[in-house]
Amino acid sequence: MAEPIKISTQDELNQLITSTKYVILDFWAEWCGPCKAIAPLFAKLSKSHSVPGQLAFAKIDVDASADIAKEYGITAMPTFVFVVDGQVGKGVDVQGRKLGVGESADRVVQIRGADPRKLTLLANELGELAKKGAEGSAEEAPKEEEKEEEAAATA
Repeated sequence: MAEPIKISTQDELNQLITSTKYVILDFWAEWCGPCKAIAPLFAKLSKSHSVPGQLAFAKIDVDASADIAKEYGITAMPTFVFVVDGQVGKGVDVQGRKLGVGESADRVVQIRGADPRKLTLLANELGELAKKGAEGSAEEAPKEEEKEEEAAATA
């Protein structure tokens, strides 16, 4: 599927998060050892779970895009932020497991640190939601075409 998207400007980020249902943002730094250690896993998850318009993985270098990092309140690297419908996620249940981050202990909005288990759980859960969303969109498209055909036939 897709490699993680490199984001360097606020406009690029806004375009991505408004055109994609779910986005996992990886805030990283070139000098950060744990960031480099988890990068291959993030790339693998991106390749296996990305769904156009439904789920995207993006990387933001905190040194090159300090304004974005500041806006998201990033104070440690790596930090993974979950965005849904253009907003920092209200949280997502991850297989009923408490991950201890975000607004409540059983909802994920952010993963601080290079935690492969939590990142994999989040990506797997969002991957499933993205596939369901893509299937739903595919089913809705023919229905819209049918409505248009019916409207044209009755006009």
